[in-house]
Amino acid sequence: MANLTSELDEVCFGASKNELADTQKHDEVFFSDKGLTSTSANHLANIAQERIVSSEAVLRNINFVTTTIDIVGSPADSGKIISKGYDEEKLFAVRGLLEEISQMNAFCAWMREAVKAKDAELKAVADMEFDKWMEINSIELTQPKAEKEITADDIIAQMNVKERNEYFYLEAVSATIGKCIHPNGAFSTARANLNDKINKPYSTDGLGKETLIYAYTPSVNAEKVENVFFELQTWYRSNEQRLNQIKYDVKRKAMAANLERNQKFKEANAEYKIKFKEYFAQFNEWKIKETERISQLKIVVPQALEKIFEKLSGSGK
Repeated sequence: MANLTSELDEVCFGASKNELADTQKHDEVFFSDKGLTSTSANHLANIAQERIVSSEAVLRNINFVTTTIDIVGSPADSGKIISKGYDEEKLFAVRGLLEEISQMNAFCAWMREAVKAKDAELKAVADMEFDKWMEINSIELTQPKAEKEITADDIIAQMNVKERNEYFYLEAVSATIGKCIHPNGAFSTARANLNDKINKPYSTDGLGKETLIYAYTPSVNAEKVENVFFELQTWYRSNEQRLNQIKYDVKRKAMAANLERNQKFKEANAEYKIKFKEYFAQFNEWKIKETERISQLKIVVPQALEKIFEKLSGSGK
């Protein structure tokens, strides 16, 4: 069983075997042990967005002309100002507003992407499937399958030349002799016909002068026929006895082999279930630890955004 303890405790960043690490390496720049939580980052990004809206409103109202309105015949300098153009102070403040908007947008972009990256990492862990986790960690666990049942033919196929030849010979003898001496067999039929003709040595066919008379005379001694028949019967039974012994032995070996096969399958399946439970427990433990680790990551405030961060932090107090 593979030892996954070190892999489970390994930080995802830089883990060569961890597929999540390949994605997280790209997002590593966002995180550190010190920095902002996702909640704080979102809060400051919202404040920055409000500042952007306010500054953009000022820029939309840029005007370099002061407009007054007066009535004909009114005293000099009695007109009322209806729109006032920017003075030099406001003119030179435009660059500062644009710089602030740019910095605020950069701050929002950084924080939003960081939060997005963190959420993506958490989702990747949550969506990780057990089979994929096993593959990533190079763990091979295959559920055993029962081998096909061992048959008599399988046992016969394992016999050596002498044994198999004897088996085939005994089968051939049994089939050949049995076909000859069994009822309706050639020898059995001829024997019955001999006994019948001994009891009825004559028969006729036809009528009157055209009647044919058949006489039946044994061509061999009936007792010798009986002796040969019983000799063949004894041979057949002896042959069958040996053949049945072999078949019984084949059947016994097949049963023993199947019992062994079934036992091995049960043991392998039991071991598979144990390993499956162990690995699945490690998988769940990895999910919990990895989720906790990612949740505790802080969002880094780049040095270039520190002044904006301080400004936004101050405005939130």
